[in-house]
Amino acid sequence: MGQAQGARAAWAEVVAQPWLPEVGAVAVAPGSLPSLAEALGAVPEHRHPRGFKAHQPPYPLVSLLLVLLVGLLCGRRGYTAIAEWAAGCARDHPEVLEALGLAAGRRPRTPVAATLFRCVRDVDHAALQTALQGWLLAVAQALHPAGAPIAGLAVPADQIDLDGKAVRGASARREAAGVAPLHLVAAYVPALEHVLDQLDTAGKGRELAAVLALLGRLPLKGRVLTGDALLTQREVCQTILAGGGDYLLPVKDNQPSLLADLQEALSPPAAAAGSRPPAAG
Repeated sequence: MGQAQGARAAWAEVVAQPWLPEVGAVAVAPGSLPSLAEALGAVPEHRHPRGFKAHQPPYPLVSLLLVLLVGLLCGRRGYTAIAEWAAGCARDHPEVLEALGLAAGRRPRTPVAATLFRCVRDVDHAALQTALQGWLLAVAQALHPAGAPIAGLAVPADQIDLDGKAVRGASARREAAGVAPLHLVAAYVPALEHVLDQLDTAGKGRELAAVLALLGRLPLKGRVLTGDALLTQREVCQTILAGGGDYLLPVKDNQPSLLADLQEALSPPAAAAGSRPPAAG
């Protein structure tokens, strides 16, 4: 009884980990966050338009990309849905078109589904990925920078979750074509509700190489990395610690020796046995 009361008293003195702020609770002044349009400006122009009418010039590439991204954020899925959303904005909310860099005159033009499809098909995907990754990292650091260490805690405040998922809607088409389903490993920040970075991998259960590549690109210092039992590997843990981060990873039956060692070391009987004084010789 005395040991239990002592344990409860010691636990009561531990400093509680503060909750991270919700995205909606963060005060953001207009223009205080990094500009997505400026980030997309680094994507090279891949089109070579010719023969267009003077009153109908090609849409700026940044504006097309903004229409695609903002349409997705507004819940539209598919090129037709995004094109209809843009047309609705032209009719009911012309100020949205102006914010996206499209002319909002008496007869505003918006891209049709085929134009959006060709843009996604032909754009420099690596450059677009790099631009979005840099912008998301800058936004994450602006909204919630890595906090200072808290007294009495061994881990910092921020969490980055590493997980692999098959892309929704892509598996059936790829399997029909005899291609393995598209599988991505993502670095997700729950407090900010967005993905910092992602890489494709060979498939489910083969995420380790992509995770190690992601760790080389993520800001690890002052963050806690979480994931599933597949990532409980020495190389992953050493990489996180070398980057100034920490980790919280589960151990399951896929590593029976490690699981047995932990159960023996952390079980109540083992802890009680370790606290007893040595027997008299």
